[in-house]
Amino acid sequence: MSVVEQGTLLIADIGGYTRYLTSVELEHSHDILADLVGVVATSLGRSLRIAKLEGDAVFCFGGSAELLDDLYNCYSEFVRRQRTIALNTTCGCDACRLIPELELKFVAHHGSFVEHEVAGGNELVGPDVIVVHRMLKNSVSECYGMHAYALLSDACLTALSLDTAGLREHSERYGDVGEIQGVVIDLQKSGHAQSAVKLADGHAEILLSEDVRASVPRTWHALTDAAEQLCWRVGATSIEPDGAPGLGTKTHCVHGKTTFTQEIVDWHPQRYYSFTERTPIGEVLWTIELEPLERVLTRVIWRIALAGGRGQRMLYSLFGRRMRSQLQANIVALARFLNAGSHARAAGELEPS
Repeated sequence: MSVVEQGTLLIADIGGYTRYLTSVELEHSHDILADLVGVVATSLGRSLRIAKLEGDAVFCFGGSAELLDDLYNCYSEFVRRQRTIALNTTCGCDACRLIPELELKFVAHHGSFVEHEVAGGNELVGPDVIVVHRMLKNSVSECYGMHAYALLSDACLTALSLDTAGLREHSERYGDVGEIQGVVIDLQKSGHAQSAVKLADGHAEILLSEDVRASVPRTWHALTDAAEQLCWRVGATSIEPDGAPGLGTKTHCVHGKTTFTQEIVDWHPQRYYSFTERTPIGEVLWTIELEPLERVLTRVIWRIALAGGRGQRMLYSLFGRRMRSQLQANIVALARFLNAGSHARAAGELEPS
């Protein structure tokens, strides 16, 4: 017998998808859209469960208490990736040229649903599932000129105890589900379009820290300079950034036959930075933060969260202990490198015990 669940139902939809797809080269457009949909799914998958991908949309469900932060962060990651693709491409085709015209919108509702198997896959069904899909067809853009927005139903606001102060009220009427009241948020003008991507302790599967005998600037340089990283990263044979470290920079860290690709998604020099990393068990999100202590002591904090959904968590249950051990060896090696001084860079001095 199917179990009736309660939770948030959220759809992230890439606006302008149909117009974009029908007016550009098919070869490039599918790759670009798959990339952007993947960014959205990865971001939302950190706190919600992915029900399914629906072409240009990602349908999620769950019970995230920090829904607004999740939406702001997802929109920020979408915009950053969009800009990175546009900046890094040398192609002049319409598919690449029109990337900036794509936008991201969210609709969210809260209610009941049943998850059951259909044709070998899981589907969510129920009246509230219909409601959130109806909400995609709305008059927000026509009424307010918004194209990057979040439309949240009153049921969603009440269930998550969200503060509606200063938010624009909005309602839509549908022939089959009636009137849906809620609020709409302009993501472009909310002040959160460049919201921080910073993991807190409670959102990290792995939390490591070391106190080092070095100043914050010295420690920051050791963490972010490719040549310095080769002095302490255990097993690294090559570190190849695609430019100076900063927002959007990609780095390829080679360990023998394995390459870990990192992309910086938040950058606050000498305070913290965050990056995504593709690993053998899937994508993870890092935040590396520095805390100045007395004199020339600095606390280095590493927070690592899984970003690949339920399948990745199964892999982590098998390989998580080994992964944590390897990361622990690296942060110890970093501390030894810094504690030994900038001239102690021989590989034998830097190997962890």
